[in-house]
Amino acid sequence: MRYFPIFFDLQDRKVIVVGGGEEAVRKIRLLLKTPARINVIAPALHDEIKTDSRIHWLATEFTAELLEGAALVYSAEPELNAAVSAAAQARGIPVNAVDQASISTFIVPSIVDRDPVVVAIGTEGTAPVLGQGIRAKIDALLPAKLGELASVASTLRTRVARQVPHGNARRSFWQNYFFGAPRETLFAGDKSGFANAIKSALRTAAIPSEGIVTLVGVGPGDAELITIKAQRKMMEADVIIYDAGVPAQIMEMARRDATRIIAPLRSYELEKALVEQARAGKLVVRLIAGAEQNIQAHDEYVMLRAQGIAADVVQGLSPLHVQNDSAFPIDLDIQNAILRSAS
Repeated sequence: MRYFPIFFDLQDRKVIVVGGGEEAVRKIRLLLKTPARINVIAPALHDEIKTDSRIHWLATEFTAELLEGAALVYSAEPELNAAVSAAAQARGIPVNAVDQASISTFIVPSIVDRDPVVVAIGTEGTAPVLGQGIRAKIDALLPAKLGELASVASTLRTRVARQVPHGNARRSFWQNYFFGAPRETLFAGDKSGFANAIKSALRTAAIPSEGIVTLVGVGPGDAELITIKAQRKMMEADVIIYDAGVPAQIMEMARRDATRIIAPLRSYELEKALVEQARAGKLVVRLIAGAEQNIQAHDEYVMLRAQGIAADVVQGLSPLHVQNDSAFPIDLDIQNAILRSAS
C-alpha cells in the first residue's frame, strides 16, 4: 500500500485550486461539501462557480507566493501542474495535480457520500474505472438515511456513556442501534418507534453481561479459509488469546483495539487467563493453531464448562479436507463429544 488512506480535517482550512475550468470545477464541487475556505487562482472562472459566495476568486496568474498558508493544493491547469506541484512541495503542502499522479503527493479516491459517513475507494491511480465501478456497487448498498442514523448517534454518545458500561455492553448497544430496531424504525420514518427502540436498547445494554469464551481453530492457517463466523467473533472480541503459531494474516482480521495475549504454554496458566477474562465479563476469543487444534478446542471447552464459564467452539478446517477442496466439518466424533459435554 503506497498511498496511506486518511481523512483530512478541513474545518476553517484554506484550500487552493489553481485553474478555473471544468477540471477545477469537478474538484470544487467536492470541496464545497466540506467547511474549507476555497481559494481559486485563475484569470477566468467557470460560470458554474462564479457566483458562489464560498469561493474566493483571485483573478490573476499563478505565482508560488499565492500558496502560502494553504492546507491543500489542487492544480487543474496542465501547463501549470509541474510549477504548482514544485511550489507546493517546497512549502510542505500536500498537492494533487489532476491526472498527473507522478507529480502529486496525494490522490483523490472515488467517494460514496452519506455525510457524515463517507466511504473512499482508492486504486492508487492504477485503475480509476475499477474504483468507479466499486463505488457504484457500494452506493447502491448504503441506504439514503444512513448519514442521518450516524448523525443522531453523535447526539446519543453522552447519554450512552452515562447509562451503559464501557466495553462489550456499549458495543452491543451500538451494534443494535446501527443494525437492529432503531435503524429499521428510523429508515421507516417512524419517529416515535425510533425513540422507543433507543430506550429499549439502552435498558438491555445496561444489564451486566456475562463473559464467554469462543474457541476458534484457525485450520491450516490460510486467512481465506477462516469461516465467516470465526471472523465475526474476532471482530466482536474484547480479548484475543492466541497461539504463537497463528499467522499474522489471521491476526489482521481481528478487532484492532482488542487486548491481545499470547497463550501461555502451561495448561494451568492458560486456564487461569481464560477464566479470569471471562469472569471479568469479557468476550474472549481463543485462537488455536496446530495439527490437533480441534481436539485441543474440545479439551479447553470441557475445562471451561467445568469452571462454569460459557463457551462455544468454531472449528477449523482439516488440511486434508482443504487439499481435497472440501469444506466439511473436520471430525464428527469431536463435534459429538462437544455436544455431549454441553448437555
